[in-house]
Amino acid sequence: MNKIRLIFIVVLIVGFMFQACNRLNEAKTTSEQNTEPPQVLNDGTEIVFSQFSSDLQQFSIDTVRDTLMKLTITAPVHNLVCVVKSDIISKKLYLFETQDITDLYSNYLTSTAAMEHSSKALQRISNLYAHSIVATKDLQDAQQDYTTNQSNLANSISKLSAAGIDSKALEQAAAGTVWAIADFDEEQLANIKRGSKVQLEYSAYPGEKFFGIILSIGEVIDPNTRKVKVRITIINPEGKLHPGMFGSAVFFEGQLKVVAIPSTSVVREDNGTMSVWTTTDYHHFIKRVVKIGQQIDGFYQIIEGIRPEELVVARGGIFLSNMTQEQPTD
Repeated sequence: MNKIRLIFIVVLIVGFMFQACNRLNEAKTTSEQNTEPPQVLNDGTEIVFSQFSSDLQQFSIDTVRDTLMKLTITAPVHNLVCVVKSDIISKKLYLFETQDITDLYSNYLTSTAAMEHSSKALQRISNLYAHSIVATKDLQDAQQDYTTNQSNLANSISKLSAAGIDSKALEQAAAGTVWAIADFDEEQLANIKRGSKVQLEYSAYPGEKFFGIILSIGEVIDPNTRKVKVRITIINPEGKLHPGMFGSAVFFEGQLKVVAIPSTSVVREDNGTMSVWTTTDYHHFIKRVVKIGQQIDGFYQIIEGIRPEELVVARGGIFLSNMTQEQPTD
């Protein structure tokens, strides 16, 4: 019995010693991990900490949310064309913002006249050809002339459209109206509609409000600026507004459902871009460039770059961005 008791005590002591060694090794491993420097990867767009790093205490994580935010959607505007009544001739006159646009419209009128002339000529020669009065070459020349003028007219219309002018709609515009153009971010297009009212204010008349209607929304997105031209028609009975005037327009005031994150999550980088740091496991962080909108009540509207339910660093993002500059990258 004493021998059995002795063996039991020995086994118990050995077990305690084994557990103590394990705890010591675990403590040593954890201590090593706490002091292990983070890894900066992929040209500074990723940072990986050990799971037990004490540096992780500097960060707080929040969830990207899809929420209602009170927004005011605005855009800069400039007056593209004023339609005025002529005192000399019975027709309307179009006063454009620049000489280049004036030339485009002049080319459009020339192309229109040439197209009408060639169309009538082709019809006349086709009738003559049907009665064997003119040769085949005459008909072919008329067809070629018509095709060339048709192409020139299409090109003129396309150039005017790129400048924000619908030639047919302009012909229908009444004297005493102004067309203004707002260059709108494509991400905001879902929030504006044709026929909606717009409030405008011009630098020339601070504090004075003008009102217009969205006449059309451009079909072409500028590949460089990612903006769309929105055309606004404004009544100008007193003639206060002139071509080339600059101002701002309010398109919407109210609540919209947007993607939002705490404003402390956004870091302005040295190159001028805005970024946030995302994570999925709370110790591996990835930098994402974002496009921000308005800041309201401590939150930024996110136009693009991250999606709802993703995890972002709400506090400590600047610390992470600074680390990418201080440490060599792999």
